Amino acid sequence: MSEKDAKSGSEVAVRVDHTPTKLSFGPSNEIDLAGLDEEQRKQMLADYNKGILDVSKTAHEMKVDLDALHATLSHLGNATSQAAKDGTSVTITHTQDTNIGRTEIIMGNTDEAQRGKLSRSQTGETNWTPYYIFGGLVALVIIVAAFAGA
Repeated sequence: MSEKDAKSGSEVAVRVDHTPTKLSFGPSNEIDLAGLDEEQRKQMLADYNKGILDVSKTAHEMKVDLDALHATLSHLGNATSQAAKDGTSVTITHTQDTNIGRTEIIMGNTDEAQRGKLSRSQTGETNWTPYYIFGGLVALVIIVAAFAGA
């Protein structure tokens, strides 16, 4: 406590050296934790470390997905190139959903590949036509049964 503080009667917060009183968020960003007690600082530090681990885990997952996508593109590109060299017509499509997002790939030397449009099934859309046909047949059976019973 300084002499001035002793005379004014104001209290001075005592810094405990066990838990840091500031968290660094990069080169110059900090949060001053000096006003918190030891337990609160420990909790803030634990939460901060958990957040850093979560960000690190997400970054690692995204890197794994990115490396897998790179390998997939490389493999598909090589297969397409080899098929074209052999004089074979080829269209290769690949769709995947990852942490990075949805990736739709179409490669080849055919008209379909040149259009660059994936079919509805390739984009993951459900084909409702069989359900409509089945529903129509069920409705037809019910109507015929109603007229046959009358």
